[in-house]
Amino acid sequence: MVTSTSLDWIFFDCFNTLIDDFDTSGYEAGLAPMYQVPVTAGLYTDIEDVRADYHRWRLEYIAGKPHEQTLQERFRNLLAVYRPEADTALVDQVLAEMEVQFMECFPATLRLPAGVESMLQRWQDQVSMGVISNFFLADWPGKMLERYGLNVYFQFVLDSAECGKRKPSDTIYQMALEAAGNPAPERVLFIGDHLTNDAIAPQRLGMRSIYFDRSAERASSSAAPADIKAITHWDQFIPYP
Repeated sequence: MVTSTSLDWIFFDCFNTLIDDFDTSGYEAGLAPMYQVPVTAGLYTDIEDVRADYHRWRLEYIAGKPHEQTLQERFRNLLAVYRPEADTALVDQVLAEMEVQFMECFPATLRLPAGVESMLQRWQDQVSMGVISNFFLADWPGKMLERYGLNVYFQFVLDSAECGKRKPSDTIYQMALEAAGNPAPERVLFIGDHLTNDAIAPQRLGMRSIYFDRSAERASSSAAPADIKAITHWDQFIPYP
């Protein structure tokens, strides 16, 4: 139960919270054209090798780190680690084409989770709402929210590529509080599908949080621990007076 009178703001994560991407397993089949680019350029022999190197590199250099890297920065740094002999001009061409392919194919992987629009309608007259998203292309969370007509519910959208900081760094949450006019943190509720970024880390700054537990439908998601408030469907997120 969430009492609307105890809140001034709700901060939402974006992807796999307000907008779902890929299939329910989290497998990125829809990004195959992007991963094919370095294969076609002769830097790799198979797209699964590209994908594996990216996820391995991301775990070491991105996950949990405070600074964002854009799509091109990520793959430039990845190739510097795994393909240090690659020609610089070729790398530049590959990175530019990978970004083009991502922009073309990623939107086709998106869809709205059940109940999200009616949930936002229930809350829009009760509190102010904002979005804080980790994403490697500036303005894309806002653009995708607009694509589905959800942007009208939010007073601001803050993404990591635009501001340079990532969840779970305290800095991006502080930026969000500033964008909201510096409300008392205890009157802000954070909700999203990442256990650390959206449920645990906001509490460090005094915000409340609810974990949007997708583990029953997305194999890559963590189940909610007993000490974390959680919902599994937007129909469960209801304002009470």
